Amino acid sequence: MLRLHLALPLCFALAACVEDSGPSEPYPFVGRWDCGVQTFTFTNTTYNNGSRTYPIQSVSRQDRTYTLRFADGYMIILAAVTNTGLTWISGATGDQFNCRRL
Repeated sequence: MLRLHLALPLCFALAACVEDSGPSEPYPFVGRWDCGVQTFTFTNTTYNNGSRTYPIQSVSRQDRTYTLRFADGYMIILAAVTNTGLTWISGATGDQFNCRRL
């Protein structure tokens, strides 16, 4: 019983060190973007298309391209992300918008 008592604080300490699996990196696409058709807003955990906010389920990166996935199976790609611009691509329709940072 004594061993269990000593192990419990260690278990709690280790659990506190487990990294959250959700998006949390300070991504370079975070901010407000004028994409011509609408102003899109990104945080590390959400995407707003000008009328609705969607929680981001996962973010994957390849060079300067980011794939954002959402709960309903929808995804968008943010390509050629720089400090001043990016290309927004719909994973459903293939629509593309050149966006500039506001």
